[in-house]
Amino acid sequence: MNAQELMTSNVFTVSPNQELLTAAQLMVDHGFRHLPITEGGSVRFVLTALGIINGIINNGINALREPVARYGSERFLMVSYSDDAMTVIKKMLDNGVDHALVLKGNELVGIITERDLINKMPEQSFTRYRVHEIANRNPVRINEDESLTSAMEVMIKHGIRHLLITDQDKLLGIMTVKDILRYVVRYYKLRGGQVDLGIAVSKLMSHNPVTIDSAASLLDAVRLMRRNNIGSLPIVETGRLMGIITEHDIVRSIIK
Repeated sequence: MNAQELMTSNVFTVSPNQELLTAAQLMVDHGFRHLPITEGGSVRFVLTALGIINGIINNGINALREPVARYGSERFLMVSYSDDAMTVIKKMLDNGVDHALVLKGNELVGIITERDLINKMPEQSFTRYRVHEIANRNPVRINEDESLTSAMEVMIKHGIRHLLITDQDKLLGIMTVKDILRYVVRYYKLRGGQVDLGIAVSKLMSHNPVTIDSAASLLDAVRLMRRNNIGSLPIVETGRLMGIITEHDIVRSIIK
């Protein structure tokens, strides 16, 4: 496979001076986490969902009225549409990024995310391991009474997109960056810029998340993620949270 076969070709972009709120709305409407910021046909930055959350933490909810260029990252990867899949994966891992912009000549023609790799790589890419061999056995977690602000701070500190909500070792729910953006955008518009960031995470988390057993095959995990269009699976055994496996863990396993 090559980059052209892996990429999502319908790439949305924004100009540097567009409002952060516009970018957040695009992410919510179309279900993605990366947005190239372009000027004069060239990519200047890439805005991520975590970048938006970081902006809100640092500058308050009115950061949504500021230009996206303020919160975009210069840390992005560009690959050729003819690069083979393993080259793309190695470049992503070596550069510590979860996406790659795909160029044909100087033209931006697509984007490859970890979700694309999970969904489009052949199943034989995921047959070497079982879940427990690559999972994170000590995932970041918070309790259900913590505020949204606290949850966002934890996500930024650890650079994670999925946050487990627990009562000791009992899994209560999961919250993702998409859940946060959906809430923030909706209430910012409904309430004229007023968003309650002190709301308890129990009000926003997804209850009864899809889970998996640590002895399951990695291919089983990939199939579950594909079927449910999710990016992580908490590992639960006899009612106890034992860890988590994410898209990033699975992508790393491909070249182990």
